[in-house]
Amino acid sequence: MPDAASSPAAADSPGADLSGRTLGEFEVLRKIGSGGMGQVYLARQTSLKRQVALKLLRKDLATNPTAMKRFEDEAVAVASLNHPNIVQVYGAGESDGLRYMALEFVDGRNLREHLARKGPPELPVAMSIMKQIAAALQKAHEQGLVHRDIKPENILVTKKVEVKVTDFGLSRFFNDPAAVSLTQSGVTLGTPLYLSPEQAQGKTVDHRSDLYSFGVTCYHLLAGEPPFRGTTPVEVALKHITDQPKPLESIRPDLPPELCEIVRRLMLKRPEERYASARDVTRELNRVNVAAGPHEVIAVAEVPAAPLALSTSQPVALSSGSTLALPPVAAPALGWLKWALAAFGLIATASLGAVAYVLTHPKPEPTPAPTPAPFVGLPDIRTADKIVAPRERELLAILKDRATTPDDWIAASIELGLMQVREGRLDAAAARFEAMEREQIPNFPAATSASRFAGRLGKAIVMAHRDNDPAHPQAASNSMSLFTAAMATPLLIPPTAKKEVKFERIEAMRAFLARHAELAQAAAEALNRNVANGAKIPQASPLELLRSPRGLLRKESSSP
Repeated sequence: MPDAASSPAAADSPGADLSGRTLGEFEVLRKIGSGGMGQVYLARQTSLKRQVALKLLRKDLATNPTAMKRFEDEAVAVASLNHPNIVQVYGAGESDGLRYMALEFVDGRNLREHLARKGPPELPVAMSIMKQIAAALQKAHEQGLVHRDIKPENILVTKKVEVKVTDFGLSRFFNDPAAVSLTQSGVTLGTPLYLSPEQAQGKTVDHRSDLYSFGVTCYHLLAGEPPFRGTTPVEVALKHITDQPKPLESIRPDLPPELCEIVRRLMLKRPEERYASARDVTRELNRVNVAAGPHEVIAVAEVPAAPLALSTSQPVALSSGSTLALPPVAAPALGWLKWALAAFGLIATASLGAVAYVLTHPKPEPTPAPTPAPFVGLPDIRTADKIVAPRERELLAILKDRATTPDDWIAASIELGLMQVREGRLDAAAARFEAMEREQIPNFPAATSASRFAGRLGKAIVMAHRDNDPAHPQAASNSMSLFTAAMATPLLIPPTAKKEVKFERIEAMRAFLARHAELAQAAAEALNRNVANGAKIPQASPLELLRSPRGLLRKESSSP
């Protein structure tokens, strides 16, 4: 008898658990969250053998035009962004009447949960989190996108303190005349605890609204609580408009003053008084010295109102019998002379006594430093050794195993290279794909040509992701050149006959990419990234096929 909870009828009810269901190519594993618009599940994408976060729209909202528009807008908004600190969207679709979106799965907690469990983290960790959020906002804003709901719940943090900004469901592009407003009936944008004053007043917002909400989030991160609280959402929203937060330095006197000033400026009521951009915020955060620790106040002895002066050069007797000659200076009052002589005598006596003590007392063995107390905040970002994910270890073992077949070696190399691209380890990914390009597989010319093609394609993908690197100002153009070179690579497909046959290039490419769909998808995303950065694709070019992997693979997938 089938489980009632997994039946389609049960799935129609709000809040039903869909664990165990299969939606399209996604096997639903377990529920990991829920919100006002739907539920989030951990799922397995069978075609690419990876875990994803599957976000499902509540079925009772599927007929709501506003809810559907927000759900679709989020998919479009996130798909237009590609950044290590922004949750990636892999696709969207419908199955059994359920609308879903497949997102990058982040193994961690949101920032609100971290703060509730462990309180404010150590300053270096907090600074790392702030810089990563600022970098994500910079990417979104530079592409004309306002998040509109920056808050700790929408900031995911992994165990290695890697930050991922998520939930672009309220996002809007700059100057969008169709953007919804807080004053519309039944619409509440943003969370009152982190709402900008212009949002609270129903005004048009731009990227500086995100900077305000980011400032409130930073305040919460550093102080352990948000700046404004109230008994109702309206009361909190009004405080954002009228009240001033308690100065951060009065709550955390150990913080560098320049950091407190950054947070204060982010939270100014008028948008034009805040920072002009997230890039400016990042620049200021990079100037904060977090290594100096708390700022200490050193007491300085009070000096006499008149300068001390002696009338002539004269020797001063020391307790050991030696003398100290003082230079000639102007004549002082006699009282000052007595005090000066006494002070010099005390200093000389103390100095000689210290020397005698050092000579007669050998230096003791150093006392071992006490073991620091266990850290109770977020985990430290400073790791002594490179942390290797379990899947990466498996792939490296496959690549080193002499018994690995050429096909498995190519598949493992592609998976490892693309994993490094997703994690922003572009130099490592480039080295992996260059190794594929150079690889010579004895007695397997078809495998050698396939490895060379995949390596060149991978290098083009890596170069496309260097578009934010000042060292690669022509990343998009260079990437397109690499793609063109990859498409010109001859491929050999092992036929049923004894000798190799050179297929027509596009047919061979279809056959290869049909077996490595993840590489085809990554190439399409990289080409779209290049086009967004100003690169051109000639009409009727093979790159147009590569840019649309579904069209490219349709013939291959439909063949018997």
